[in-house]
Amino acid sequence: MLSFLSKFKHAEEMRESKDEILTGEIVRAMARQNMPAIGFKTVGEDQSIIFKPLRSILYKLTITVDRKTGGSRLSQTMFGSKAWITFNAQVKNHVADPDDLLEMYKTDAKNIFKSPMFGDVKLDHQLNSVFASKRVTVDIDNYLPKDEAGVQTLTNFLQEHINDVTEKLRPFKKG
Repeated sequence: MLSFLSKFKHAEEMRESKDEILTGEIVRAMARQNMPAIGFKTVGEDQSIIFKPLRSILYKLTITVDRKTGGSRLSQTMFGSKAWITFNAQVKNHVADPDDLLEMYKTDAKNIFKSPMFGDVKLDHQLNSVFASKRVTVDIDNYLPKDEAGVQTLTNFLQEHINDVTEKLRPFKKG
């Protein structure tokens, strides 16, 4: 009986910690892409990892995993393990000129109706930095690697969305 209860408790803990497992796998996949983790932050259910992209136009990249469904067996059965993964990228220019102010206002005007919740990349242009945000809803179970092919699936997913925000920021990078 004790063995049965411990198996049930272990399965419950595994359901509840899928987002933490996914976060760890993201760190591993990003390290393989020359983007080491330089910071971690947890606020409520959100887990954010800050990466320093090497050999990229990006100054920094933050990936946030926010689990949207609970860990109970009922919610798992009905909805699966859904999470929002948010990509926040930053391009930094160390010198600002007066034309940058005009460009800032143009960027803000273009973004009025964009929403990162619907897969759009939203830009936020500040004086020396431009930020891009994109949010994607995923089923965590599809991205928990069980072997090398699973790691490659997660890596491809991350690379696709990182490339998307990077290309939106490319016109704003100077020098």
